[in-house]
Amino acid sequence: MTTLVEIYDDGVEKDAADYLALIDCGGSPTYGKDAVNHIKDKVAKRTTTPNKLLDLVVISHQDDDHNGLLGALGKELKKIDARVGSVRIGGLSWIQGNKDTVNKFLTAVEYDLGTVVFDAPIQSNYPGGGTPPAYFAVHKDVKFRLLISNLDVPGATDDIVRNGSSAVVVVDNGINTVVLPGDATFQTMREINTRLGGAQLTPQILALEIPHHGALRTAVENYAKSGKKKTDFTWTIIEDFATKVMKPKNVGASAGPWNIDNHPVKEVIDVFEGTTDTVPTHTYVAFVFFQNRSMVQWATIDSTRAVQTTVQELSVKQKRAPKKRKLGPGASTAGNKFVHGDIVYRLTGTPGLRPEEMVEFRPRRTFGMHGPDEDVVQAPEP
Repeated sequence: MTTLVEIYDDGVEKDAADYLALIDCGGSPTYGKDAVNHIKDKVAKRTTTPNKLLDLVVISHQDDDHNGLLGALGKELKKIDARVGSVRIGGLSWIQGNKDTVNKFLTAVEYDLGTVVFDAPIQSNYPGGGTPPAYFAVHKDVKFRLLISNLDVPGATDDIVRNGSSAVVVVDNGINTVVLPGDATFQTMREINTRLGGAQLTPQILALEIPHHGALRTAVENYAKSGKKKTDFTWTIIEDFATKVMKPKNVGASAGPWNIDNHPVKEVIDVFEGTTDTVPTHTYVAFVFFQNRSMVQWATIDSTRAVQTTVQELSVKQKRAPKKRKLGPGASTAGNKFVHGDIVYRLTGTPGLRPEEMVEFRPRRTFGMHGPDEDVVQAPEP
């Protein structure tokens, strides 16, 4: 997952942004090239001197699908002699190899490694008790806040410790808010629900990235492989998070087509879509969990709710799930054609924008294009 926040002081998208913030930088090495090149191009067009500037970098936690493109990005930014203004690292239990990935990137942009803190104590810009939230970065009226970061999840497995301690980033301009939760788990969501006293986060949430790419395993409180129907799981925490605390007008999820982790799960998306805007009919792709488990469960879903995933459509259906993935050049067949791209949210713009005009899907791959399946590294189960 890679999210670039582009701020234009006059509210009009153009080549040169007035502020750039990178929230996570991971994904497929193949399709991630598009993201890396886009970031490099936006930084290169800055008018900042003496160096081109990427103002802020936040890494939510240490999973490869959230920082695995940093190496490639560092090489590209070094070519244009770019610098990074500020860095914040979320998550706990960082292993040395992942620290090295971050540090190598920061070295490429000549950032002071002595100021970088891994495994920091729990942090939040929301103190509660009626005290207005603080922020850790700001550009004019746009503030960057930590809803929660580095939450300790005692007794959990290593992957839940990593995911549950994700930095949950809030970007707001005083009118609209976008929430970027990394790989937040139900433990993270429970902490947020408690910290906000069950009240709705303000300003209104224009867009929410669904936690952990819409994974089921970390969304429910009692996940088990044996679960066959929705009532086999407890959904209380995520339902309170979605319908009481977040109430998003748009939701999105990032994951590759037919990825082995089966993200995003439609039943998780369903929890969030109830508060979303009604929009013209469109499609998104998700994994349908509660059906005949012997059959492939990926589906192109028609929707009139403001739900987007980074894969918009599959051109064919597979009859059975592949036992082995094929990766690398030439692996593409008629069986893995798909449409994927970027989801763009607009916090501001021309007054009177219709709901569907505040979100845009920008395709990067369409039917007829060939290439390897996308390698997405997430949790080991749905």
